[in-house]
Amino acid sequence: MNYNPSTIARIADIYSGIRVDTGSLTAATYFVLDTQTELFDVKGRVYISQLMMEVTAAFDANATQMLFNCTFTTPVLVANPMCAKCASLASAAQGLRVVWVGGAVATAAVITDSAGLSDVIPSKGHIVGGKNFVGTIGMLASDATQAATGAAFASIFYVPMSDGAYIAAKL
Repeated sequence: MNYNPSTIARIADIYSGIRVDTGSLTAATYFVLDTQTELFDVKGRVYISQLMMEVTAAFDANATQMLFNCTFTTPVLVANPMCAKCASLASAAQGLRVVWVGGAVATAAVITDSAGLSDVIPSKGHIVGGKNFVGTIGMLASDATQAATGAAFASIFYVPMSDGAYIAAKL
């Protein structure tokens, strides 16, 4: 049986949470040593069920690592890591993913075992923000800069938990 595309999208939202994707993140611009890139705007309190970055064009051999964090302007809360940094993204192939695994915030983001196959599923979600909070979810690159090639995008899946709560792509 074939379902209408809007029905398929609604089922996906109910099962996984509302999906928001960023645009293309060129490696040489966004994966720069000690550079914070804000990926998503956050309003209110939300439940994050999945968060990942997927390589769309192979990275260079530099050993860049990254982590996801949240920052709020209302109230003012500095960058708060949602995980520890992943292993090296040197020569990451198209289709490789960096997956936030949820659970304890000190757990490292995990690079999938192979391109196009994610064997990593978040263990538990996070509640991010609060009533009337305004902020962002971003990534922090470390250890090295992706200097030449590569691109990626990020996806987040969430459920609103306060009136008017939402996540929107910043890039």
